[in-house]
Amino acid sequence: MSSTPQEDRLVALLRQHGVDGQPVYGLAAWSAFKAYGREVFGPQSIGLLFQVGTYDFTGSPLFHFDPVCQFEITDADGEHDHFEQLHCELTCSPDAALSGMEASLWSFDYPTADAFFAAVEALPAFQASVERSDYTLSVSHETV
Repeated sequence: MSSTPQEDRLVALLRQHGVDGQPVYGLAAWSAFKAYGREVFGPQSIGLLFQVGTYDFTGSPLFHFDPVCQFEITDADGEHDHFEQLHCELTCSPDAALSGMEASLWSFDYPTADAFFAAVEALPAFQASVERSDYTLSVSHETV
C-alpha cells in the first residue's frame, strides 16, 4: 500500500518526536500531531479533530486516542467533492482508568491551532489518556 504525502510528513514528524516502533508514548505522538496540525491549520477546508473512546471495531474493545486532520477535496469547479482524513490513531486495551472516557472536539470554533490544542489538553479524557506508554500506533489516510 502506497502512502500519501500527508502520511509521509506525519510519520517524519513522529520520528522527530521519538516515535519509532511500538509501544508508543501518547505524549510523544500528540506532540508530533500538534507539529503537523500547526503546519496545515488555516484554510477553512482543513479541520483538526481530537477523539477518544473505547470502541469494538475488530471483535474486541480497544481504547482509541485518535487525533485526525480532515481535508476537504474540491472538484475542478471548486465545489465540494469529498473529505479525506489523516489519522494518528493510538490504541490500547481498555482498563479502569480509561473506562467511560470519551471525547470529541473539532478545531473549527478556534482561531488558531494552539487555541484548539489548549482546549483539547484541558479535557479530562485527554489528561487521563495522554500519559500512557503502551499504545499501538497506526497512521492512515482515508476517504470518508
